[in-house]
Amino acid sequence: MRISRTTVILLVANLLAFGLVWKATYVHRPTTETPDLVFAAAGAKLELTDEGRTLTLERRNSVWRVTAPFDWPANLWTVQRLQDELRFIGADKGFPVEEAKANGEGLAAYGLATPRWTLKVTGEAGTVTEVKIGLMPSTRKCYLLTEDRRRIIPLPEAMTAALEIKPEAYRVDKVFEVTDFEARAVSVRRGPGEEVFSLVSETRARVGVTASGPEWRFEAPFDTLADAESAPKAVADLTNLRVLRFVNATEAETGLANPVLRIAIEGSARRQALLLGKPANEKGDQRFAKLEDNVALFVVDAPALQTWSLAVPRLLSSRPAAFDAPLVTGFTLSHEGRSLTLRRLDAGAGGTRWEIPVVPGSTATKRREADRTQVGRFLQDLSALRAIVRPVSAPAAPGSPEVLLLPSPPPEPRQKLELEFGNDRLTLLIADAPAPGGAGLRLVYAKDAKFGALCDVSLLAALLTQVEPQGWRDRAVMQLPQGAKVSGLRLTDRADGKVLGEARLAPNGSWTGSGRLDAATARRVAEAMAEVTATEFPTRDLGAGDWKYELRVTDQAAAGAGGAAESLRTYLLAAPIGAHNLLVRDDADTDAFLLVPIRADILIPLLEAGK
Repeated sequence: MRISRTTVILLVANLLAFGLVWKATYVHRPTTETPDLVFAAAGAKLELTDEGRTLTLERRNSVWRVTAPFDWPANLWTVQRLQDELRFIGADKGFPVEEAKANGEGLAAYGLATPRWTLKVTGEAGTVTEVKIGLMPSTRKCYLLTEDRRRIIPLPEAMTAALEIKPEAYRVDKVFEVTDFEARAVSVRRGPGEEVFSLVSETRARVGVTASGPEWRFEAPFDTLADAESAPKAVADLTNLRVLRFVNATEAETGLANPVLRIAIEGSARRQALLLGKPANEKGDQRFAKLEDNVALFVVDAPALQTWSLAVPRLLSSRPAAFDAPLVTGFTLSHEGRSLTLRRLDAGAGGTRWEIPVVPGSTATKRREADRTQVGRFLQDLSALRAIVRPVSAPAAPGSPEVLLLPSPPPEPRQKLELEFGNDRLTLLIADAPAPGGAGLRLVYAKDAKFGALCDVSLLAALLTQVEPQGWRDRAVMQLPQGAKVSGLRLTDRADGKVLGEARLAPNGSWTGSGRLDAATARRVAEAMAEVTATEFPTRDLGAGDWKYELRVTDQAAAGAGGAAESLRTYLLAAPIGAHNLLVRDDADTDAFLLVPIRADILIPLLEAGK
């Protein structure tokens, strides 16, 4: 068998290519060098002894604590600073002890004969590395003697600074380990009689409120809602309370054997209690304190805890009518033995519609549509009512909302509002404000509530007493549909039946008229009567006298397959009241109204033309 020259050449080329690839891979393959670190394992416990005083740091559940010479959460950044310096200490950076001795220098030359520090690092697996660190005489240069006492390693100045940090600097200045987002309950005991109240954060269904997250509410000594703004802020401020300074004092000096205030916070899986003792300075704005399960004594800022010493008035809900206005499906307003009911209709293109139905006990005698803007604004203002905050004499202490404990029986209400939310009901009662009172102030409280709020109801005052349907009617009396138009007008004097003017719209769109309704006047009046709007449906006598004029309006519907149909509507008009007020009533309705000035100004000259 004969091998061709081409086959030999290809075989040799493949061998050469394989050799070149192997050589390139071998030459450029990186070699992994494991540095000879003194502390190879991550530390779970650090013990640093400085001239007989030992600082112990332990990591528990990923959180560092100082466990000696006291027990307190550690400052993460201070611990991290020490760990960062330990992590990169390598034995290869030092030199043998024998070499130092050969040069005539013993351990004493490096401060290692009697080392200042002893550092013991315990790894997560339980391995222990213990080294000695000395300070070179007359310098700030530190040297480390390895555990086998064979090598001396010079340390950087940053390591020296980390070693010289006092144990007190490792303490975090935050009092509570419980954070604000995990706090679930706060209980307070105060005074010699051990008065107790507590707040809990829980989700509980409330009438008229969209389901949401947990809310703070008082659990003892009464069950009531806490303020949605001040309560979470007070809890957040409490969990972030800071230590002003740690102290050493006797029990008699601190008064912590009989604390004046005991505040306990419960988190997701832990509970901490703060004890507050005597004032720590002459001014009294600092107090001795300690945690219930910790002997460490410290001083805190007394004003920061003032809210909790007065928590009942400060943290009670200041909203007596806490509901979501869009959820209201109806309400009944009662005043001086009379009542009026409004019901929500299905939302249309223009928004939610409201009607005034005829119901037993209501002042309404005919179904009417209510002014949706007025009703919406009333419900929004009602739901936004808050207790007023009176100024206090001490400028440093903010005033408390005027939330008052109701007597038994509660004060007689002047108005009652029954709000409907589907099948649920919420009843609000409005009574006179207790002395000294004030303009627009009323005591507002829910039925069966223990507390009431002193609120300024000035924005609601007019509507709270309005139990006449006219006060809630829709101001849009009539509006022609799209494509329809006014095609005829006739003005008559009711006293003698005389026609004062008449006009008609021609097919070409021009007006022809007689008497007071000439073509130009007829066009303006037709435009005014295409949309009739009231400024007010008065329930009082305006002194307009009897109905003096009658205006008959002919409307022509939009042209369709069956032609343009016509309809009539008749309005009764009184004599003008002043320059811009005209009292009008639809002949098919019982409620008179004041026409909006922009349209009244068109009709009034027409009525006064004969004077």
